[in-house]
Amino acid sequence: MQSRYFLISVIVTVLLAVAAAGYLIPVEKQEVQARVVMDNTGGRVIFTHKFHADDYGFDCTDCHHDDIEADTFLSCGSCHPKEFDADFRANHQNNFPSEEACLRCHDDVPTGELAEEDRPDIENIPLRADAFHAQCMDCHEENGGPYGDDTCYECHAR
Repeated sequence: MQSRYFLISVIVTVLLAVAAAGYLIPVEKQEVQARVVMDNTGGRVIFTHKFHADDYGFDCTDCHHDDIEADTFLSCGSCHPKEFDADFRANHQNNFPSEEACLRCHDDVPTGELAEEDRPDIENIPLRADAFHAQCMDCHEENGGPYGDDTCYECHAR
């Protein structure tokens, strides 16, 4: 009877040690993020970022804008918001590493509230969902990925 408790104690101790090691040993930073989860009205999309980069061989700049000379790519929502509401207008400048990025949408670096005629034409800047959808669908059409009206649920969760 006691040998059984000893065996259970040994197994529990080994499992605890493995769990502690997994928690305490830092994970090395991945060069390419494994997955990106995008919540949207069409159903959550789990984009296999690493798979697209490594297995399909796409370069970062095939999807990400690269002309602001930042060390890392910006969040898509920095320029393509969920909606162009008052919150985005008031706070989007906090998403950029330098004033250089302002020139992608503005003629000059804004220094205060903009007059209506000096604001970018947001009709030509797609919202985040539209930008993602267009980019993904265009790439799928060009490269043979799921494409068309009947393939939505190959990417979108129900």
